[in-house]
Formats: sequence, structure tokens, C-alpha cells
Amino acid sequence: MPRKRQSTKSRIVKAAWNLFYKNGYEHTTIEDIITASKTSKGSFYHYFKGKEALLNSLSYLFDEKYEELYSTIDPGLSCYDRLLFLNHELFYMIESSVDISLLASLYSSQLITKDKKSLSDKKRFYFKWINEILTEGLERGEFKNTSTAEELMNIYAMYERALLYDWALFKGKYSLSEYSDRLLPHVLDTFVSGI
Repeated sequence: MPRKRQSTKSRIVKAAWNLFYKNGYEHTTIEDIITASKTSKGSFYHYFKGKEALLNSLSYLFDEKYEELYSTIDPGLSCYDRLLFLNHELFYMIESSVDISLLASLYSSQLITKDKKSLSDKKRFYFKWINEILTEGLERGEFKNTSTAEELMNIYAMYERALLYDWALFKGKYSLSEYSDRLLPHVLDTFVSGI
């Protein structure tokens, strides 16, 4: 998967979430986002109806992190170790740069939205890459073939969503990345031994 040039939409999303983290959602204006993303008002409104529409865009920020990691990850790592590395890096980015109340808003909005649910959109880079790693792990015999790559993907994604939900529920009172560093090996061990 080749790395793509950062799109206007990605620049808007990244700028918005950086501002939300630094200044808070309520204290960030659309004008602030336009200035920080070096775009125009027309470009902003081409992609988003307003500031509220950005709440559903956090998954794009996650995917951008994965795209960045795609070009830097050691290809010699086992599939097991790649999943550990990716999870750690994403969760560390979340706990150090995403406002926890906005994360909670995203999760609650995903339950009631009539629009596309961004966190479960299988077209996302996240799902494509993790599925690619799981497929490779099955083909190499790292993971037991008692499940398909898609079934393992569903378990892995559910694990990450559950930890993010729990971390938001407890208002970040513990380190998300450290907690996952301790738990994820148990999940991946079941991929190795078979489900």
C-alpha cells in the first residue's frame, strides 16, 4: 500500500483535532481550523457541514497515523509483533493528543448516528492493513487457521474499541497504551493457538 499525499480533508481533520486537544472543542472556531489547516472556508464547507461534523472524523486521524506507521514499520517484524507495535503506537497517540471527552462523544455518536459509522467502515486503511497482516500471519502459520482473517480482524477491532471505550468511561485514569501492552498479548496468543 503506497503512502498517499496528505489531502485537504486530512489537513482539516488533523488541524481540528490538534486544536480541540489544545484549546478544547468549545473554544475552537471554524476560523481557527481553517487557519491552522491552511485551507479556505469553501474547502472546509466542501468536506464538513460544520464543526460538529468533525466529531465523526476521528477515525480519519487514526488512519492517518496508520499510514504514517506503514512507511516506518520494520518489515522484518513478525505479524504478532507488528500488531503489538501498531496498537501501542496508536493508543499512545490517542492518550497524548486526543481529548478524552471528544473520544467519548465520538463513541456515543457512533451508537445513535443514522449516517455511516466511521469506526466500523471496512473501507478504512485501518481495516485493510490489519486484515493484510492477519492474512499474512495465517499464511505463514504464525496464527492457527481455525479462523479466517476477517474473523480475527473483527476480534482485534472489537478489542481495541472495548479498551478505548473503557478508557474513556474511566476518564483516562490509567495509561491506555501501557494497559493494552499488558492485555493484547493474551488476545494475540489465542490467534496463535486457535479460536
